Amino acid sequence: MKVIIILLIFFSVQSFAEKTITTITTIGKQKPDDASHDYFIGLLRLALIKTADEYGYAVIHTVPYPGQERTLKFLALGAFYDVIWTANSDVRDTKLLKVSFPLFRGGLGWRGMVIRDKDSNKFSAIHSVIDFNSLVACQGLHWPDADVLEHAGLSVARVGFFDAMLQMVELNRCDYLPLSIFEGQAELALVKGSFPNLIFYQDLIIQYPLSMHFFVNSNNAQLAARLKLGLERLYDSGEYDQYMKQHTLTKGAFPLTKFKSSRIIKLKNPGNTKTDLEKFSLRWPNG
Repeated sequence: MKVIIILLIFFSVQSFAEKTITTITTIGKQKPDDASHDYFIGLLRLALIKTADEYGYAVIHTVPYPGQERTLKFLALGAFYDVIWTANSDVRDTKLLKVSFPLFRGGLGWRGMVIRDKDSNKFSAIHSVIDFNSLVACQGLHWPDADVLEHAGLSVARVGFFDAMLQMVELNRCDYLPLSIFEGQAELALVKGSFPNLIFYQDLIIQYPLSMHFFVNSNNAQLAARLKLGLERLYDSGEYDQYMKQHTLTKGAFPLTKFKSSRIIKLKNPGNTKTDLEKFSLRWPNG
């Protein structure tokens, strides 16, 4: 009996040793409390676990985040990062290899907005793009969203850091900060003590085609295939739905029927013609 046990242990250890252990490097947090980072790291980890039998074990290593534009350039050069997550655009598709699975299941382009609480009545009167004419939106310096809003004729202040955007809304330097319905409530809740006068307004939704994806270097087709397989397995098993409904970042958006009475203003996104939304998209209210 002892001999059998010893042999079983030996072969288990040998089997583990024969598995390839890969280190996957990605971006670190943008700020100490970063609910978005935890969400995407969690999905990355689960996708790697789901594909361990085919590709071997993997560990995730994070390095400091230098800003979106530098991160994209480093990944294109094959430096520092193996995978990052960012919004899709036609330009990014030409420079990087996109994993064709929308990480918010089509929800990135559904935008509520951080506003000053006292301005709720002002935003309740907005029913069209023209009604935004006297207002200024804060957006990330290199976010594709800024291009979408500007293309629609809206005034945009491009800002380098997330907390700076919140400060600008607080100080009346811009009037609203559009954020995904899957991010806005959770991200604002983390900093509510510093910005008590701000709310995440969701009675009005700006909607446009945009999706969040994992991206890898254009020469790393194996990692892209692995992540796509892992994400699809999570989707097929129902684990992806559960993850979104339970994670701190995204659970506040459910059930999606809460947006049934929201006013929707649709915009075009000229820089994003391939969104990969249909197969894995959530069922949205109001079409």
